[in-house]
Amino acid sequence: MPLYRTVVRPGLTDVDTRQAFAGDVVDVHCGATGAPPSLVHVLYVEDDARLPDGIDALVFGTIRGGRTGDQKERITTGLTAAFAERAGISADAVGVRIADIPASYAMEDGEILPEPGSPEEEAWKAGAHAT
Repeated sequence: MPLYRTVVRPGLTDVDTRQAFAGDVVDVHCGATGAPPSLVHVLYVEDDARLPDGIDALVFGTIRGGRTGDQKERITTGLTAAFAERAGISADAVGVRIADIPASYAMEDGEILPEPGSPEEEAWKAGAHAT
């Protein structure tokens, strides 16, 4: 369910860099939340018009609500550092924004997602979505 859309200035990254960063996104998100890796989705768009001045890359993550401030901070700092390193740019030129959505607004494999940390989530993760 977590969806990370990464908007970059045209020509900033190549396919290998994008693929490596997609792996970083999975590692950072799953490390912070315990989510199964198969549920993390990453998209890329090259577009100058969608970036604020001084920002060369903007990562916008949509995650299930209920994550702690610490988890969001780990995601934000982890993705900033990972993208800056992969792209060879300053961390100041990378923006990361996280938006919460209610779990009941998201589906994976045709199932409404359980709330993070709930007993239903543990049963769900132990079933078809085990890592």
